[in-house]
Amino acid sequence: MTILASADGRRRAALAAARIFMGLLFLSVWAYNLQHHLYSTPGYAAFVGIFARDTSTPLVASVLNHVVIPNAAFFSKLQMVTELALIGVPLTIGLFTPVSGLIGVSFAIPLGLAANGKPGEWSGTYLMIVLLLVMVALTQAGRTWGIDAWLVRRRPRPRLPVY
Repeated sequence: MTILASADGRRRAALAAARIFMGLLFLSVWAYNLQHHLYSTPGYAAFVGIFARDTSTPLVASVLNHVVIPNAAFFSKLQMVTELALIGVPLTIGLFTPVSGLIGVSFAIPLGLAANGKPGEWSGTYLMIVLLLVMVALTQAGRTWGIDAWLVRRRPRPRLPVY
């Protein structure tokens, strides 16, 4: 019997597909940012400066201008590592999916607030990203077509729901 033979199986497959999609989305953004030097200190500061200028969320603009941009060397590397190693790769391979999904949520919410009011950006995109990441995290979507499936077979009831 295949996973698609039952409604529950189709739900699990759809959530796994959403998980893989979100992982690949973060990896594609990571590759684009790397290729366009947006993880370099000056490239990152300039890019974030556009969001700080255009956002219609004053608190976010203040944080970007007074915390992130002056510390662009640190935040650019933090974002590079987060997009690749804490969100993109783990979601794609289904490793510690609840943790990676929630890290993705905590990453996407401020990004969505920063994009609010920016020309050419639609804030609803970030709401959809947050919704998909919450669904992936809460349903433990890595247990289908992911390394989390192997982990749960080895230890079915982890102390914390990390897989």
